[in-house]
Amino acid sequence: MYIYIDESGSMTHETTLKRNKSFIICLLLTDNPDKLKKIYKRFVAKYLIELKSIDIDSKMFKDNDFVELKGCCFTSEMKRKFVDYFCKNDWFKLLYINIDNEKAENNFYKNKARAFNYVLKLAFEHLNNISVLTDRVWYIQVDERNVKTDARYNLEELFMTEFITGRNIADNIQIQYFDSSNNKIIQLSDVFSNLFYSNIMTDGVYESEIQYMIDNGYLIKVFKYPPIYA
Repeated sequence: MYIYIDESGSMTHETTLKRNKSFIICLLLTDNPDKLKKIYKRFVAKYLIELKSIDIDSKMFKDNDFVELKGCCFTSEMKRKFVDYFCKNDWFKLLYINIDNEKAENNFYKNKARAFNYVLKLAFEHLNNISVLTDRVWYIQVDERNVKTDARYNLEELFMTEFITGRNIADNIQIQYFDSSNNKIIQLSDVFSNLFYSNIMTDGVYESEIQYMIDNGYLIKVFKYPPIYA
């Protein structure tokens, strides 16, 4: 199983501003990354002119050459086109992690890399518990933005200890970090994470797209942290 990870928002306790109230991590799971890469290329080719026209901050293009997809640059219309284009065949699944920064414990963000790794561990445990992640070989690829080198080794060590040595639910775990411009499927995870983050920021403007993803089997679950206990 291949899992691609990106995020939207900020890990912070400074939640006066609405944009800081939630931190979203998107996990995109697929058994066929090559197929998704082909769909990606067709999407970019189809919407190249529109993507260039909305790239007002020059994050997706450099010197008129396309670099990468960035969800923060997408208009509402382009986000809807993106969902419609990619959610047509059963080539991937999504899990969102929604961290409520207002409810996160005081110590949670003392070490942000550790907090990031911890919630990822919880999410992977959940995916295994609900029989979504049953493969015993995991290829995990993460956006390297704001990730320190030591945190990368810590995540790999944590996962190998917890899931191979401890729970024995995996045989091999490979974790790699990428500049998103060099990884097409991390870019897809970026756009999907921004979609969910934007839905929160706009009080549900993209609710119909989110519901469509749920109804058609693309969105597995929104994993909330801190967890809500009955």
